[in-house]
Amino acid sequence: MAGVVCDLGVAARAVHNGKILLVKEARGSYQNLWGLPKGSVDEGESPETAVLRELTEETGVSGTIVGLSAVRSTLYKEKPAVFLCYDVSIDSEQTSSSTDEIDEIKWAGLSELKELDWVSQTMHNLALDGLSGERMSLKSSRPVTKSETYHVYSVNRQSKNIGK
Repeated sequence: MAGVVCDLGVAARAVHNGKILLVKEARGSYQNLWGLPKGSVDEGESPETAVLRELTEETGVSGTIVGLSAVRSTLYKEKPAVFLCYDVSIDSEQTSSSTDEIDEIKWAGLSELKELDWVSQTMHNLALDGLSGERMSLKSSRPVTKSETYHVYSVNRQSKNIGK
């Protein structure tokens, strides 16, 4: 039985000390626009591994997945396209970029978000939700680290202090 081929993308929503980690795109159709660290899942890679890889590649920050915060699906060129956003706990606010895809990295507070030009309304909404009060999140039964992937999730209420 053949499966459906789809475009699978991931993003990391890292909140630490009341600020959210954002990246400004350096090139392509999203050049000079802000969003969460994000990217595509490579063949043979799990979404959890991909989101932690993208977070480190784009920001120099490493972390642990604490939950799945959003799922968006659409059709792109008549094929399914799925986007998964994970809440990620990080140890330090220290950033560094080792890629030419990212022009700037910043930790932004809630008041700063409305001033930015965004990759999409979805990214803006995810950032707002990450900084404003309680939200529903699917949480893994234990944290997922870079060295392992875990696929069992249960529903859990999360506060805005995810990264603390």
